[in-house]
Amino acid sequence: MSRSLLLVSYFYPPGRDTGTLRPVTMAKYLRRLGHEVTVLTTSAYGELPDDQAAGIVRSADLQRWRGSGGGGLYRSDTYSSRPHPVSKLVVPEPLAVAWAPFARRAALRLRRERHFDCVITTSPPESVHTVGHALSRQGLPWVADLRDAWTFEPLRPPFPTGLQRRLDERLERRRLGAADVVVCVSEPAAADLRRRGIAEPLVIPNGWDPEEAPGPAETTGILDPVRVSLVYTGRFGTYGRDPRALVEGMRRLAGAEPDTAARLELVVAGPLTEEERRLLAGDVSPARIVLAGGLERERALSLQTEADALLLLAHPTRSQLLNIKLFEYMASGRPILALAAGTEGGRIVRELGGETVAADDPAAIGAALARLVADPPPPLPPEALEPYTYPAPAARMAEAVEAAIERR
Repeated sequence: MSRSLLLVSYFYPPGRDTGTLRPVTMAKYLRRLGHEVTVLTTSAYGELPDDQAAGIVRSADLQRWRGSGGGGLYRSDTYSSRPHPVSKLVVPEPLAVAWAPFARRAALRLRRERHFDCVITTSPPESVHTVGHALSRQGLPWVADLRDAWTFEPLRPPFPTGLQRRLDERLERRRLGAADVVVCVSEPAAADLRRRGIAEPLVIPNGWDPEEAPGPAETTGILDPVRVSLVYTGRFGTYGRDPRALVEGMRRLAGAEPDTAARLELVVAGPLTEEERRLLAGDVSPARIVLAGGLERERALSLQTEADALLLLAHPTRSQLLNIKLFEYMASGRPILALAAGTEGGRIVRELGGETVAADDPAAIGAALARLVADPPPPLPPEALEPYTYPAPAARMAEAVEAAIERR
């Protein structure tokens, strides 16, 4: 049955943050499944020429005065992990003031002007669910989609006062508890909501759009053809992807097996904090670390297909980590070395036959790197990607929509 859907997402093109990938691909394939999708997003990143034809509505946003331009992180060689001072004041995050009130007003106007069968709100930012809650109170079925959990293993720094933390938890319980269906991208996040009695979420992992696979491309010229090239694309971030044990593992390999280390290079293509840059500039010879800088997304995908193996890094402090990067890696057809034991991403790589070790164990990492050079693992089997390839995630979201309508 064809449905008329309102998808509310802060991150959307022309913004280039990876947070755009799930909502834009979900909208694309929901439409191909026969549904009419209207997208409500921010105006802070600018507009697209076909916004009106594509059913995209942009609300006001106080961030427009900053002139962000939507460049995202792919074009930058550096980034800062320092939170904005306002993030210490506003619960659950600053966009609750800067954008959510305008989005709520625009959504209520759209509700008066058009018929919708269901609204889907996708976070972060968590304040997006204010829009779903407002429409739900008017009787519209609501699916709350969580790309990252709210208070479980949060990316946001903790609030400085107990009152703010309690308010954050209360908002999470009230908002997600009011949704007809809650969707999480990973099982640990869903299990946390079940354990606390907030919701009984469905799990719909991220996926890969096969139409985004890079075509034949000239070599990037970044990789050393005489070394085994282990490639990491994107940023690390300070929470859940700390590369210090990785660098120490390379040093240990260099000391214990210099001939093996001389055949290895780690290539990092993405923005770095100043601390990360200093760390990765350290001496690991005769192995080497290449800092390729921030690349356009298309060139980063091409680099993935050139690699001998791809590096996934995730610490168990972020057990829910199951982001787009893994599915990009799987789609590239290259082997994956997952320094991700104890995380959802590591579990999937292990179940599909890839190697997984702990991200905070330099000795185990050094041994895994030695095995990589001596006997590179085979690529993951192509059929393993099928459940994580669109339109499969969109079909499951359509089922979540039907469940929300039925429950309402």
